[in-house]
Amino acid sequence: MANEDYGDYSQFIIQKIRPDAPLPPMPPGSVTNMCYLDDAVIPGSWNVITAWFWPRQEPLVVIPEAHHHDEHEVVCFYGTNPDDPFDLCGEIEFYFEGQKILLTKSSLLYVPAGMKHSPLILNRIDRPIFHFSSVTESQWIRKQ
Repeated sequence: MANEDYGDYSQFIIQKIRPDAPLPPMPPGSVTNMCYLDDAVIPGSWNVITAWFWPRQEPLVVIPEAHHHDEHEVVCFYGTNPDDPFDLCGEIEFYFEGQKILLTKSSLLYVPAGMKHSPLILNRIDRPIFHFSSVTESQWIRKQ
């Protein structure tokens, strides 16, 4: 899925989204999915998703329902305030086992295998927010 020719290492450089990546639909202009990795892109790899969320005042429901994975997951959100990189530049609502967490700081969330989590709602995005998530499974599969 590389855009450029990097010789012997081209197969290890992902620079675009897999056309059939299982991503939730989002309103136009609210998100730019950057790169997506799973076993279908590079056999033997695990799942990684990266995206930019763009400024908006209306809530953006990214994942509406609680779910779990059979493997561990890391979910990250980083604000883009150069004067305060810990400022999330918005507010994100996330749930661990039904308990609501409100994030206003750049954060890395660890979700142990089997733990119910989500919904994931971006209540407010004042400046662009970069998102990264990775599940140590070969594909991103939500299980109820």
